[in-house]
Amino acid sequence: MVRTLARLVLIGSSCLGLACGNASKPRDDGGPGLSGSGGDESTGGAATAGTSGADQDSGETESPVAVAVEIEPLDALLVVKDGEIPPALGYQALGITESGDSFPIQGIWTFDRADLVSLSTDGSAEATGLRGGIGTVSFSSPQHGLEATTSLTVKLHLTDDSDGVDPGVKQAFDDATLPDPSMQILYPFDETVFPRGLRGPVLQWNGGNPGDVYYVHVDGPTFEFEGWSLVPPPSRYEFPRLPEDVWLKLTDSSSGDVNVNVARWDGTQAYLPVSRTWRIAPANLTGTIYYWEVNTGSVVRVRPGDDGPEHFLEAPEGVTCVACHSVSKDGSTIVASFHGGYSPWGTFVAESGSSLFATDEASGFQAISPDGSHVLWRHWSDGAFASTGGLTLSLADSSAPLAVLEPGVGGAPSHPTWSTDGQQVAFALRTDGNGLDFTQSTLWVADVDLVTPGFGNIKQIVPNDPARPTVTYPTFSPDSQWVAFMRATQARTRGAQGELWLSNKDGGALVELARANGLGSTGQVDLNYEPTFLPVSVGGYFWVVFVSERVYGNILTDTNPDTRRKQLWVAAIDANPAPGQDPSHPAFWLPGQELDNQNMRGEWALSPCKQLGESCEAGFECCEGFCLQDAQGFGTCSIPEDACVQVGNACETEADCCDPEAFCIANFCANVVG
Repeated sequence: MVRTLARLVLIGSSCLGLACGNASKPRDDGGPGLSGSGGDESTGGAATAGTSGADQDSGETESPVAVAVEIEPLDALLVVKDGEIPPALGYQALGITESGDSFPIQGIWTFDRADLVSLSTDGSAEATGLRGGIGTVSFSSPQHGLEATTSLTVKLHLTDDSDGVDPGVKQAFDDATLPDPSMQILYPFDETVFPRGLRGPVLQWNGGNPGDVYYVHVDGPTFEFEGWSLVPPPSRYEFPRLPEDVWLKLTDSSSGDVNVNVARWDGTQAYLPVSRTWRIAPANLTGTIYYWEVNTGSVVRVRPGDDGPEHFLEAPEGVTCVACHSVSKDGSTIVASFHGGYSPWGTFVAESGSSLFATDEASGFQAISPDGSHVLWRHWSDGAFASTGGLTLSLADSSAPLAVLEPGVGGAPSHPTWSTDGQQVAFALRTDGNGLDFTQSTLWVADVDLVTPGFGNIKQIVPNDPARPTVTYPTFSPDSQWVAFMRATQARTRGAQGELWLSNKDGGALVELARANGLGSTGQVDLNYEPTFLPVSVGGYFWVVFVSERVYGNILTDTNPDTRRKQLWVAAIDANPAPGQDPSHPAFWLPGQELDNQNMRGEWALSPCKQLGESCEAGFECCEGFCLQDAQGFGTCSIPEDACVQVGNACETEADCCDPEAFCIANFCANVVG
């Protein structure tokens, strides 16, 4: 499967006259000006004749000459409360003369967010109610050669009072003056970054009593939610999904910070809210996460937004379990081990789960190239999990060696991974134990050549640390410039003390991903293992999925190292890490996985690609061409005409991207936060 690149060139309009971007000449005569929001239509001079500004008064009076144009109202706000569409907003354009007088003029009205507002040719704007957001109203007058713009904000306001809370209790929340003496929000964590496209998180807190009433208030520039509800202990609140899916509307309508307040009424009085801030990244989380259900011995998968995992892998005849696995970053092919013990390997079609190739060669852990063509294997060589001292490179449908990776300094390569661009591999070099149980390892990288198969520039980038001497499970960032990894007390994660770290690929910049580990959030900062990056940048961030044995609010509370639950968590990582600064954000529990399983080794890959004509959200979903969006924001995999490249579509350099501030990351245009 090949995701092809195409180049687009976008034809844009130039600013005309003096009114580009509302930089119009200011008023000083008391008439409508830049700060106005009303509809004062007073005119100066001869502009009283006609509304077009183009007519002449019986051929005797010259039409006034506009040197600037102003839009009224400026920076307007439309609020859609519980689906009720407000009255349409009427825009007008005023031509400004050299002397500062104004008169109405006619021209062309446009709006760049058809999903938010329907704008008629006469400047009448009506909210769609689909989502909130901020768009740009544009006016152009070809006759006067002038243009102007202003912002238009649509804010969705949803409420839920399904428990019929007494109005007096609601008023008590507004009148509260005392801080809550006992309530503590457990999850989600403060300053968590959430993407779009997921099921909503379960708000969880302690410190309440049976019969307590809660007021949940989420507020941002383009979305607001108010909910009143009885929430008995253990206190958990799910955002309503009917009649509107509140979380879906919240994330689709927001970009940036939203304030979250939870307040309690204990039957006698209401208390001040406990507050959190969440950040919404303006893009859907994408791809598929393949992970091992330890309880069932199966590799399953979940896509962001799914309600549950899919059991899909077809084990070859005679195979008792499928476990250690690696997925090509393009989502086409899986390599996995069978049986346990000496763990021979085989490959599978990711889309169907059907077997491609099976060997009887001892392996353990493997890594598959980004396009699924090659496999790096032979983590160990026999039932005792001993190492041969090297990793074997072969085609994905053959065990015949093409090359062997041997550092030549003693020790055995373990837990290999490929860079997103396919030009490097990273691996741990262990110096004690066996392929499953070791405690001493360092982190290495090597260049890989698939044309003339071989390895070069083999070097260590991260030494071990006496406190956490096991450095392993590396994963490359989408731009192939950074390597995240696990630094722990042992390779086997059960009961280990483990942290996530990040290094540049040369080892010169090393930093702990402390907030993702739980610093300031959970009090459990050393229960994190096995990171894997999403292969593309989404919403301005890199995203990493990892295994953690931390508590999950008041849903999973076991802290016994022998029995506590392994679950998958996801954290946003700033896509422009600064040396010495933690680029991570607090993690969230991955919705869709099953709570009664031990889940580990999450491998994140793009989903199998879509054909031309299929619906899409970004170009990296398409096998060829681009994901082209219509006026409502719905995308289709298409072959475009010549134009520049929108965010999420394929690029070769940053110059290909329409947005001058976008980066070309993993061959796709992407925004970067910060």
